[in-house]
Amino acid sequence: MKVLIVGGGVAGISLFQHLLAEQQDVFLLDRGTNVSSSVAAGMINPLVFRRMTKSWRVDEFLPYLKTFYREMERNTDSTCFHPIPIRRLFSSKQELDFWTKKELNPEFSRYLHPLTAADLSYNLAPNDYGSGRVAESFWVNTKVFIPSALKWIEDMNRLIQEQMNYANLNPESSKYNGIKYDKIIFCEGAHNRENPWFNDLPIHATKGETLTITSDFLPEDESLNRKCFVLPIKPKTFRVGATYTWHTYDASNTQAGLNELKEKLAYTTRQPYMIEQQEAGIRPTTPDRRPIIGQHPEHAALYIFNGLGTKGYMLAPLLAKEFVNHLIHGDALSPEVDIRRFIAV
Repeated sequence: MKVLIVGGGVAGISLFQHLLAEQQDVFLLDRGTNVSSSVAAGMINPLVFRRMTKSWRVDEFLPYLKTFYREMERNTDSTCFHPIPIRRLFSSKQELDFWTKKELNPEFSRYLHPLTAADLSYNLAPNDYGSGRVAESFWVNTKVFIPSALKWIEDMNRLIQEQMNYANLNPESSKYNGIKYDKIIFCEGAHNRENPWFNDLPIHATKGETLTITSDFLPEDESLNRKCFVLPIKPKTFRVGATYTWHTYDASNTQAGLNELKEKLAYTTRQPYMIEQQEAGIRPTTPDRRPIIGQHPEHAALYIFNGLGTKGYMLAPLLAKEFVNHLIHGDALSPEVDIRRFIAV
């Protein structure tokens, strides 16, 4: 089966790896202007702190993504996948009580380090209710993962470096630039709005801005979290994020974003720091916060794998595996992600 994947973010790269592992004749087309995966922080957090619940399908996603990213490190001869404890700074007595109750729940125990006296008296950040530490949390260094994966694909002569020209795709013959493909899969993130076959799907733009800062006072062995995350990325250097701005495709930095991140960071540290860089990206999100995966209702060769949102680095590996099993072996897609929930069939 000859397959063309359009989009070289974490979704497209994950699909490429799984199709290649199934010995398919797969190529990846990438425009080189990624507005989501390459600027994402790459944090993998099994919990949703706001409601103190487990992330969607985390019990399935976590074991698989560990295998996937370590395999990609071997494929690309790079190091991008790192365990990193997350220290949640409690903002209220109620939040502390929620955590304490969840700690006793067998469904949560693997994701929570038992609270210690040191956690409850943690004083390196300005909060009055102590902190808790998340287990089974990770960081994918996106600045390594994306370029090293694309270089790996390029070295196999399977990378097409150009912007998709939709006028050169004939959906009836499934030919692009005169070359016939059995399947063409669009993994374009927020660029989906430019796609004439899938742009009616509810894939929305959610802008996020982050900072890179340097500091002599923040911990380098864990990521702090309250109002924002503070992620150590190299000695004395940290990523801080992120903002959420809906319904904009403008990926430029803003003063409002800078001010918001500085205000949020004040809940984590009152020590001096230097701002080194500000970045912005556009996340592809959906109304029900679930990806959109499947076949175009009229053009059988056209598919979509999009809408992975803020947790793309957690979701992409296993969802790509499940999608490939659907394409090759006929396995059913989960109704939660199936494109048919948004289209008439």
